[in-house]
Amino acid sequence: MPRRPRRHMLDLGGFRAVKIGRPSAASDLYYATMEMSWPAFIGLVAVFFVLINLAFGILYAALPGALINAAPGSIADGFFFSVETLGTVGYGNMAPATHLGHFIAAIEILLGLFFSATMTGLIFARFARPRTSFVFSRIAVIGRRENRSVLMVRVASTRLRPIADVSAQMSWLEKVTLTDGRSYRQLVELPLVRSHNPSMAFAWTLVHEIEDGSPMLETLRGDGEFRLTVTVSGTDTLLASQALGGESYPREAVLIDHEFADMMDDSRDLLEFDLTKLHDAHPRAGSVTIPVP
Repeated sequence: MPRRPRRHMLDLGGFRAVKIGRPSAASDLYYATMEMSWPAFIGLVAVFFVLINLAFGILYAALPGALINAAPGSIADGFFFSVETLGTVGYGNMAPATHLGHFIAAIEILLGLFFSATMTGLIFARFARPRTSFVFSRIAVIGRRENRSVLMVRVASTRLRPIADVSAQMSWLEKVTLTDGRSYRQLVELPLVRSHNPSMAFAWTLVHEIEDGSPMLETLRGDGEFRLTVTVSGTDTLLASQALGGESYPREAVLIDHEFADMMDDSRDLLEFDLTKLHDAHPRAGSVTIPVP
């Protein structure tokens, strides 16, 4: 009977999908360990640590007289001696007593070097992974700017130092149906008024000017599938590493005839930037709010 293909759930910013036939995580252990959560990673390391020491503990227990000061046939003594050997601690209470015992201990010491080096590398790699330096508004708004309809999304930096060389992209997911009934989906890029920011210290409002007859707006006002995506990348000036971020907006998260609340206050000598207002928006003055279907 053929093996059933593996099914993996994906959550792409609120858009759920299933990927069928993805290779097993065992085919790329490094990626799998980097992808898992910290509790899962620590649990996996603990399981491997116990299994390795238990295997060597059983082996020592099966060799009477292999260890000094170990009770004959004691798996517990063999296990704790294995822990001391694998970790290169060596308290001295127990030690190999035969050539075979020394040989097995030498193999375990070599294995311990590889185990410690691998765990150290994985832990460092997990800590060194790029962290998002951006936070996005939970909503997108369609309003007016210089007498033109615009689509806007707001993004802010969470760092105390500026993010350098920031670039942004905005796209919407279009479903195309062919004449033969087949369909496919594609991300259609929405040109931004400004897609590059040399230095971002506070917030940046990404603006796309909506042309007349925009298929994106028609799809938004329709009842078909709609999703807006935004990606931002830059360079963290403190860590000298790449900063990445992205957000996805379903139809209900796009507010028509709205505008974002102001996050800046320069009425006093000190400029204040209120990050708590990142998600605030209100109906545009003098407009009638058009409900999104």
